[in-house]
Amino acid sequence: MWGMRYLHSSLVRVHGFLTSYNCVIDARWVLKITDYGILSIYHTQGLTLPPRSSKVCLQETVDETVCMLLSIIQTFSHLLYQHQMVELLWTAPELLRDESLRRHGTQAGDVYSFAIIMQEVLVRGEPYCMLTLSPEGIIYHA
Repeated sequence: MWGMRYLHSSLVRVHGFLTSYNCVIDARWVLKITDYGILSIYHTQGLTLPPRSSKVCLQETVDETVCMLLSIIQTFSHLLYQHQMVELLWTAPELLRDESLRRHGTQAGDVYSFAIIMQEVLVRGEPYCMLTLSPEGIIYHA
């Protein structure tokens, strides 16, 4: 909690993508938060975040090699999509509904993400592991 309090009072102001994957333990068993400031880097550079989903449109091709490459790209795209859906499990419902809010992140969204991380610690499982829904189903119902 000290790390999030410090982050929210610093110039960075918000993490925006807090997940248990961003939490690491140092040699003294102190929790450290990583990947903070990513949103501000994108913002100051005038960049937009990469799209959250990416689909490849397959068209009929004559060349078998191109067809095989497109199949590999489609498989990778599906895996990337699945990974992005899982990443959204830590995202507050109001941020899921508003793309512009999600791009900038909010302190309240960080608190929600922290609560999901605490749930992971308490149940010793992944977010929403007690539900039978897929990540897409959980996000859709949020």
